[in-house]
Amino acid sequence: MIFYFTGTGNSLAAAKALAEEQEPLINLADANREKAYRYTVEKGGRIGFVFPEYCSTLCKPVLEFVRNLEVKGNPYCFAVITCGGVISFAAGMLRHELAQRGIRLCYAAFVRMPNNAVFYSETPDDSKQTRLLGKADIKLAALKEKLKAHPVRAVRGGLLAEKSQPILIKSSKTAPFRAEASCTGCGACAKRCPEQAIRMENGKPVWVKDSCAICMACISRCPVGAIEYGDKTAGRRRYVHPSLR
Repeated sequence: MIFYFTGTGNSLAAAKALAEEQEPLINLADANREKAYRYTVEKGGRIGFVFPEYCSTLCKPVLEFVRNLEVKGNPYCFAVITCGGVISFAAGMLRHELAQRGIRLCYAAFVRMPNNAVFYSETPDDSKQTRLLGKADIKLAALKEKLKAHPVRAVRGGLLAEKSQPILIKSSKTAPFRAEASCTGCGACAKRCPEQAIRMENGKPVWVKDSCAICMACISRCPVGAIEYGDKTAGRRRYVHPSLR
């Protein structure tokens, strides 16, 4: 089985590309909401983790899930981490967290895909998105074949990822979010928020938690582009993986 977390579709697309026929794909956000943390894996089976790294570390939904996870059996375990820029030490932190649950992370790889962090920078234009996604497809196909052999490679690092947690927490405040007058009240943002941080009130979204997963789902997948984050995002291109458009 593959556990995945996604905001704008990159990691979901990666999980689908890596999955074997009829292999379950489990959304970490749904699992956290339902408190579904116990799994049994048959002998010779595997578990995978596919998710994006934020601020070079593990995002809140992934961390919450892993810290509660209980797995029966002795599965082969791998991780594929999507990223928009530099490769971080998030895999090392995941290795450490899984070890606390009695699970050995045997192999980890990074796949570069288009950056969705509209809070911080411009997202790639269409031509660059096409190039990045094409290269990602090739790498994911190669990884799918490689993972069939259950490769083992030391997963190092993690300290820098742990040190980046305060930066991520500071960056996850919801106060700057707002819906512009163009909001149609469709409620898509509230439905898609993995942290249930948005509630519809009088036909408009209201952020009801102090912080969120900063997954970009609300701001990037709004059908009319009505959500902004302070003064940082106005006029910036939103990125959503083609499979979710």
